[in-house]
Amino acid sequence: MMSIGRVGIGLFLLVSALVMGAFELEITPPLWWDEGWTLCVARQWVETGHYGCLLEGQPAPPILAGHFPVVASIAAGFRLFGIGIWQARLVELLYAFGALGLLYYLTSKLYNHNVALGTLALVLFLPANWQMHPLIMGRQVLGEMPMVFFFLAGSVCLLLVERHQVWWVGAISCWGLALMSKVQVRPFWTLALLVPGLLCVLRRERRITALLVSSAAGGWAVLYLLGLLKLLVLQGRTMPVPPMPGLLQASAIVLVPRIRLDALVFTLSYLMPTICGLGYAIWTMVRQWRSRTPFQLTDAVRVMLLIFSVSWFGWFFFLSLGGARYAFPAWFLSTPFVVTLLYDWSQGYDVRALAMSLWSRMGAREVGIAQLKSVGVVLLAVISLWMAVQARYAFRAREDGTAVQEVIAFLHGHVPADAMIETYESELLFLLNRRYHYPPAQLNVEFIPQMWKQKRHLSYDALGANPDYVVVGEFGRWAGIYQTSVERGQIRLVHKVGRYQIYERVRPSPALPIGETDRRS
Repeated sequence: MMSIGRVGIGLFLLVSALVMGAFELEITPPLWWDEGWTLCVARQWVETGHYGCLLEGQPAPPILAGHFPVVASIAAGFRLFGIGIWQARLVELLYAFGALGLLYYLTSKLYNHNVALGTLALVLFLPANWQMHPLIMGRQVLGEMPMVFFFLAGSVCLLLVERHQVWWVGAISCWGLALMSKVQVRPFWTLALLVPGLLCVLRRERRITALLVSSAAGGWAVLYLLGLLKLLVLQGRTMPVPPMPGLLQASAIVLVPRIRLDALVFTLSYLMPTICGLGYAIWTMVRQWRSRTPFQLTDAVRVMLLIFSVSWFGWFFFLSLGGARYAFPAWFLSTPFVVTLLYDWSQGYDVRALAMSLWSRMGAREVGIAQLKSVGVVLLAVISLWMAVQARYAFRAREDGTAVQEVIAFLHGHVPADAMIETYESELLFLLNRRYHYPPAQLNVEFIPQMWKQKRHLSYDALGANPDYVVVGEFGRWAGIYQTSVERGQIRLVHKVGRYQIYERVRPSPALPIGETDRRS
């Protein structure tokens, strides 16, 4: 591929990414539960100086919010652009653009520019699932994209250490931020550094071994220092988060058979090319190891990326809650390996050579190997195209994301300013200018193991805070914590918008004084 052609393709991919990123930024996908807690904390931090949500109009702990780097990034965006949905998602989108650029640069150094361009084309135009598209996942106020950005930034800095030692400081700083942005990343990142470090020990590459070990120690040290900095910044501005027993088993080590089956179905439906790419990368690594070729820093970083992707996929498959969000880091970071397989087996994206290898009549053994590779490329291409078509149709059937703003407008226009609103939908709390109450964080821990059961047993008094209105959305309806109040006639439906139902409290008429009768009768 000529350099002019590469520039043209690169510009096309850049423009495409910008257009995709700007498309329906506020409403696609709809603002949802996991985003709401982080947005709520960021808004209160900017407006009142309190690092946490409100509860019945009073300061409360920052329960279920993203970790400090994520909240701090959103708060910085609010200060620059104002408080709103697009302002928050723009900040996350910048992380996504940065991650795409870093993925391109890292892939070009580990392989070549053609593989790097193919990697960008794959993640932008052939997503396995539309919810895993980097500019859909990346715009949501979650910890995944900042974590991926900082992980890739640290990896790039590690490669640049060969130019100047100062880049080592950048590597451990970025990795410390990655470790703080998402707790789940810590075992996978540590393993990703230790495995190539062990390989370097076996190859007696002392310099690279020292670099990897010191980077691992440095990353953890930076995480500790960032924790101290967080305590200093938030001193007197936050409240301790109450303990949530069972959170690890409910979110990171999930052994529920139904969820494990869902992870298997998701893998078979969307991650088969990823598995092929990881398998090819492992085979290539083993072949290189047996050849006894010198082990360079680029090899160590390539192994690091591979171990991270494989270990994350293993967690997704065996222990996670399943679904696109938890599969995204493994899918996104393993795309260079998938494209490398396609590039190598197609002789550098040579369609003509690919077709000739399928129909050639040379010696049986030679033809067999070439044909198997060609068939593999064709199958992977067809599978990827088919998944992209399915993702496109699923995207067209997406939920309308304007309901959040419509519900907020109704509440602000029809609910008295002194009314109390009860809801489990955290995305509403971010925008509400009324007093509100929500269930404790422990309810979520109890809910996760029961979410796929037809009958759930959650102990929560829906009217315990004496609300005037109750708003039921996806999570409140899924948990079923307000259903009893509806069935008993304690609340009545007054408005419905999309996934949300707004109920008004039914209060008994005040008792009449003795001797008086109700004139209405």
